[in-house]
Formats: sequence, structure tokens, C-alpha cells
Amino acid sequence: MKNIFKVILAVTVTCGTFYSCNRYRSPGSPADIEDRRTSRETRYNLMGFPGDDSVITADVPAADDTIREESDLIPFPEYEPEDDEITEAFSVQLFASKSSEEAENFKADVAALFDELLIIDYRAPYYKVRVGETTTLAEGEALLERVKQMGFTNAWLVRIRY
Repeated sequence: MKNIFKVILAVTVTCGTFYSCNRYRSPGSPADIEDRRTSRETRYNLMGFPGDDSVITADVPAADDTIREESDLIPFPEYEPEDDEITEAFSVQLFASKSSEEAENFKADVAALFDELLIIDYRAPYYKVRVGETTTLAEGEALLERVKQMGFTNAWLVRIRY
């Protein structure tokens, strides 16, 4: 009795699934040609009002009328950096961490080793510990070599822009 019930249940579920998937679609029906969900969208065109294809050109200046004389242009002052203004610098990065506490501890541990300025710079998501600031690439590379000789083999040179 249990086996007959299982067979009848399996046949019923199979037939129901087949019927529900195919009841809206029969071979050669419009559903095969056109999707019913978007058929109304093609019939209603928001931009399809009568007279939309006409172009109004009254009071539109000709292309030559829009050319301005040089005297009509607004002058903008050129930006010139001052001589003493640093726009680019180089620094040696020693350490990076997502934890500000780890960066502070690292800075405190190595502060006695360096005469240069130690900086903690946050650029999401990392807190970066950098040492020194030089204005030229050659000075930055020399600082990097000195730092590597001190035992910081994973240190690298970074460019800082102001």
C-alpha cells in the first residue's frame, strides 16, 4: 500500500510540474513569439506623442553667431607654485597595519633608532609608519639604503604629494 501511494504521489508531482510549466505556452502561441511581460511596454511609448518628429528652429543662432571674440573670454589666472613650496617628497615606509594600536607600538619601539621624523599616516584601511622626508629622489634612495642596513629589509620608498 505504501509503494502504490509513493508511485501515485510521484506521478502527480511530475504531471503537476509539467502542467504548471507549460500551461501558458503551447506550440505556435504568441507567447513563443513575444514575451507577455514586456508586450505592454512596446505598445506604450512615453516619447511617442504626435508631432515629436518636428524640430523647432526659431530663435536658434547659427553656428557662426556663437563664436566669441577673444575679448569676450574670461581670463583665468595661471597657478604657479612658489619656489619654497614642496609639491613632492619622498619617505621610507617601515610598517603597515590595519590596527592603529599596532602602528603606535611599532613607532614607539623604533623611535630610538632614528634621528629623522617618524610619521603615522592613515590611508584607508592601513596605518603606515614612515620615517624621514626628503625633497629629492636621490636623498630618498640614500635614506632607504641606510634604513635597510639597520635591519628593516622590507622597507620601501614612497612618494608623497602635497
